[in-house]
Amino acid sequence: MHRVGHHITGALTGLGVGMHLSSQDGAGFSVLGISVLGGWYGGVFPDSVEKIWGMYWIQHRTLTHWVPLWLAGLVAVLTMSGPLPFGLGPEIFAALLAFVLGGLTHLLFDWPNPTGIPFIHPWCRHSLNWWRSGEADLLCVLVWGAAMVGFGTTA
Repeated sequence: MHRVGHHITGALTGLGVGMHLSSQDGAGFSVLGISVLGGWYGGVFPDSVEKIWGMYWIQHRTLTHWVPLWLAGLVAVLTMSGPLPFGLGPEIFAALLAFVLGGLTHLLFDWPNPTGIPFIHPWCRHSLNWWRSGEADLLCVLVWGAAMVGFGTTA
């Protein structure tokens, strides 16, 4: 998937997270907005963090795309219970959750690409080999958008 597709699917993930959290906790519009932003940035973070000043410091689709690393981040966010430290509110939880799920969404849509993503070892990738990057972006965005709106409206 291209960068724009990752931004959109990440934002849609954030939208689903924000809609779901707002309906669960009644947290309101601020949670929805911050979730969309968190998902939007999480959706491109695995690629963005690989470059510093336009130069790769780490090989593309290795450690930054490693599924166990992102799952560990998800577990860390989900195990936040009770009041957050330093008086941080539900908006911070929503942003972190949407960011990590946006990153996992990035991996999900890179997996069908021939380059694939690493599952067990950060330098050993697996691919579904369904399509090349950019060939199914519109389909992925439409299907993912429907799924996230559906998720967000379920209580």
